[in-house]
Amino acid sequence: MPRSRGILAERFRGALGLALVASLVTLAMAAPVLVAPTSRLFGAEIVGRHEAPFIVANQFENPRAPGLYTQPVTDYLGAAIAWCTGDGIAALNLMTLATFPLAALFTYLLAYRLTGSRPASWLSGLLYAFAPFHLAQSAYHPHGAQTQWLPLYLLAVWLCLERAGAARLTLLTFSLGLVALSNYYYGLFAVVLTPFALFGFWLVQKRSSGRHPRGVSGTLLALGALAAAGLVYVLAVAPAALERRDQLAFPRSDLALYGARWSSYLTPPVGHPLVGARVEELWASRGLGGMLEQQITVGFGLLLLAGFALAAYWRSDRKGDLQATPALVLIGLAAFAVSLAPADGGGSSPSAVIYELLPMFRAYARFSIIVFLTTAILASVGAMQLLSTVGYRRYVGIALLSLTFAELTPLPPFRWRDVLPTTAHRFLDDRPEPVRVLDCAPQHRIADNPALQRFRHSLALPSGNADCGDPDFSRKVASEGFTHLLVRRPSPLGDWLTHRPDEISGSLQPFDDAFLYRLSAPDEPLPPYFEFDRGFHWREYLGDETYRWMGETGTLAIVNPAGAEVSMTLGLKLHAFPEARALAITLDGRPLTELRVTTEPETYPLPEVMLTPGRHQLTLRPLSPAVLADAVLHNGDFRELTIAVWGWTAK
Repeated sequence: MPRSRGILAERFRGALGLALVASLVTLAMAAPVLVAPTSRLFGAEIVGRHEAPFIVANQFENPRAPGLYTQPVTDYLGAAIAWCTGDGIAALNLMTLATFPLAALFTYLLAYRLTGSRPASWLSGLLYAFAPFHLAQSAYHPHGAQTQWLPLYLLAVWLCLERAGAARLTLLTFSLGLVALSNYYYGLFAVVLTPFALFGFWLVQKRSSGRHPRGVSGTLLALGALAAAGLVYVLAVAPAALERRDQLAFPRSDLALYGARWSSYLTPPVGHPLVGARVEELWASRGLGGMLEQQITVGFGLLLLAGFALAAYWRSDRKGDLQATPALVLIGLAAFAVSLAPADGGGSSPSAVIYELLPMFRAYARFSIIVFLTTAILASVGAMQLLSTVGYRRYVGIALLSLTFAELTPLPPFRWRDVLPTTAHRFLDDRPEPVRVLDCAPQHRIADNPALQRFRHSLALPSGNADCGDPDFSRKVASEGFTHLLVRRPSPLGDWLTHRPDEISGSLQPFDDAFLYRLSAPDEPLPPYFEFDRGFHWREYLGDETYRWMGETGTLAIVNPAGAEVSMTLGLKLHAFPEARALAITLDGRPLTELRVTTEPETYPLPEVMLTPGRHQLTLRPLSPAVLADAVLHNGDFRELTIAVWGWTAK
């Protein structure tokens, strides 16, 4: 007994030592976050901003009752941390950063139990903790970052098969609860892969001991009871998951978008410090969506090392550090098969079969983290086998380890971004004097809304159909009391202003990711001005000019901010699609004129009008129906178009 306790203590000392090393690597990556944990988030934005981390941070600050989308282990633990720290962003950072040393710790324990090799267990833990999938998910999906519970669950399954004692069954129950209730996707992993793990571990233990494992029946009974408890939990907390599956279903086409491509297992991650930019260009050139889910790199080095371990298993007596090879291969291949996107939309793939039963799941590429875990353990064993030899094999092992590090390194450090969308927001937020900012982000940029709640000054987004690209827009908002106009880049307007920075009135301060204009209130009341009101599509840019298409009918607002009636002669720059069109124009519901608009941009004068103070409606109504753009141009544009409005004049 003392000897066994000594072995157990030694094993845990090794695991804790690895967790300490993983913590130091994590702190190196997150050093800027530690300096400002409430205003910075861990992770690099490889696919732009996303609302998920900010929504989760708000949920941490305002926990809700269990429901359909509540994943209680992550959500309530985060809420407890937010209660202690007083800030949801800080809690989110702490939750995310803790996953790295914990993943290393539990992977070490699993690998040591399967292989008995301390060096292989160290290497496995480091590889799995900083897997490209884990790093990518940590930046966007706090629940997806909870990869640490998966190796703990597999360890519990192995232990229970050996001997299903009370302590081991408790660990099985606890670990399965952590897996399933920290991230429902990982609960799906457990449902799908547990049969493969049971069979693989049973086979290994039977071959190793020469007899059937003693804990098979107890483990199966426990898992059956846990499955029943899980079903009761779903019925009690989220019955809609079973009763309204069709309403919760994702489109079947999402399986192809969010399923793994086999090439993604070999493609370097977008966050790679050396080739990441080229990989991002490769993704862009191929027009491939779902890039975040494709950060599943295993790499050539890891696969070659795992291949050597597999070859060594077949040549050896199949004991010692190689004994678990069949189980790891079986689990890894099963996860790989399920992770793949259906070929050409076919319905015979494993992911398509599961989709028929559980259509609320779509990101099957996430099964790749199990592929990485099993490959990492096999590769670590293979590396130790090579390094323990003499001659050229040792140099091969060193070369493959170097290749693995080059492909998968999480360094250099400093993976972080500001909670505010741009450096211009941060610049303004740090200014002591009060400012009032209009942020020209499109209305669909909901990703910024939770983050912008943390902006210290007064900030607004364009209201209604207002457009920051309208002529004289900056003068209008300056008259409304705004002190600054902020334009994101890259964005259509920001890219256009890159070549025409003086298009907006006001002193300009350029940033790498935004243009910031300081506005001055006009000394005199503004003359009457136009606004796009209703019926127009988004703004487009062509060279130095810009325009907006309308559908069947479009309405422009003419605003007379003066206190007296004024007489004006108006003009509109227009062109028609796909052929010349007759256009009827009314002002405040009264006929004003009719025009014949050609297919080339041209300015058309309108009759002189008298404008009383206030807002007036200029309605443009083509006399022929709108035409689908794709029907003429075959360009995939399914908007119905009639007239493009380029601008206006008022004298």
